[in-house]
Amino acid sequence: MSASEKILVYLGPSLPLADARTILPEAVYRPPAKQGDIVSDVVNFNPTHILLGDGCFKENLSVWHKEIVYALQYPTVKAVYGFSSMGALRAAELDWLGMIGIGKIYEWYRDGITEDDAEVAISYAEHRGLYHLNTVALVDIRAAVTDEPSRLFLEAVRQVSYGDRTPQRCQRIWEELGPGKFPCVPQKRLDAELTLREFRSYLPKPKQKPTPENLSPYFCALFDRDRRVRVKGVEIPQQHIDAYVILHNPEYERICWDSANQELALMLCDILYVTVAMEDIERESVRFQQKNGIKTQEDFQTFLENNGWCRLGFDQLMIKNARIRKLQHHLTVSKMYRRNTESIIDYLRTQGGFDYWAELAAKSEEKLWADDWLSLQLESPAWRQLLEHLESEGLELQANPEEYLLETGFSNLSELSVALQRVAAVKED
Repeated sequence: MSASEKILVYLGPSLPLADARTILPEAVYRPPAKQGDIVSDVVNFNPTHILLGDGCFKENLSVWHKEIVYALQYPTVKAVYGFSSMGALRAAELDWLGMIGIGKIYEWYRDGITEDDAEVAISYAEHRGLYHLNTVALVDIRAAVTDEPSRLFLEAVRQVSYGDRTPQRCQRIWEELGPGKFPCVPQKRLDAELTLREFRSYLPKPKQKPTPENLSPYFCALFDRDRRVRVKGVEIPQQHIDAYVILHNPEYERICWDSANQELALMLCDILYVTVAMEDIERESVRFQQKNGIKTQEDFQTFLENNGWCRLGFDQLMIKNARIRKLQHHLTVSKMYRRNTESIIDYLRTQGGFDYWAELAAKSEEKLWADDWLSLQLESPAWRQLLEHLESEGLELQANPEEYLLETGFSNLSELSVALQRVAAVKED
């Protein structure tokens, strides 16, 4: 395996883990996939290859097609393979989008020899990664069909539910047709071994490359709510974090208000066709990293891990923020001399902070007039004044002069200088 490869394998009863590791020791092995696993693991592990073999279908919801579609278009993922069981089913359904099927079981579903999902279904018991098979997979019996008695046997056991298809039941049915042990070939295991050995030799031949349009609002709900993130070594669905914040953070109302307004701003960006250049996105990224004290690549990686994040998610957020900032820029320019006064005052009144800040401003105003502030002269350039003021307040400037003026609503440096001088006059009192 090359240093740049990270192989993710979903495997359970089809092949014992110890045997799998002798074939492909460098892989990251996960238990049978259930709904939400692939979309979570793709973001958490950033794999280059995904090998889907076993999956859940009864006690948990099955791995969803849209998760695989998402994985197929994920930047780090080079290929997604399906084999043996649930993976063979999904590969037969999604090979037209580039998922690669391997093995006889996949070929049977692909070619329509069988369309019955229950042929790969089995009942098993699991304890600490070890799987005990309680029933026989119908595909293993299909693989042993070589003559008329075995064909009749296949048809007979097809009438038995997968949960009742025990080896003892199969043997009793076979004894009515022929001598010896009932015909059975471990096809699931054979397909799993083949996949682990030779998956790199199978190249995708998609008829259509998946795009975000191949997803759906239901997938977005799964991605946003049920996707699990890794925080300090613990995996937790995002919706549980959301719920905890709403129930414990005293500022939950403002969080809901601001987050909803951010979504509305993005909707308006779509309506107005607001686009951004790479330079805009890069400036947004630099601004964000400076604000969060990120100075090195190691700092950045640690920040992503601490936030249960990935680079793709970070880049997507920077695009969103850059679009909103461009929209805000247009709004600020259109106001001209009105500045941001009305919107800021409305926001303070909405959030219940107007009385606090208005009282402080009024006290400041009273001191200015008492000291005959109007006779004071500006003694230093406005920009240096601003930096000195921010430093004294323990704040750090995150923008250049032009951006700062536009975002805060000051019309020019002279207007900023007047505001700073008012602050300085109060401090000197």
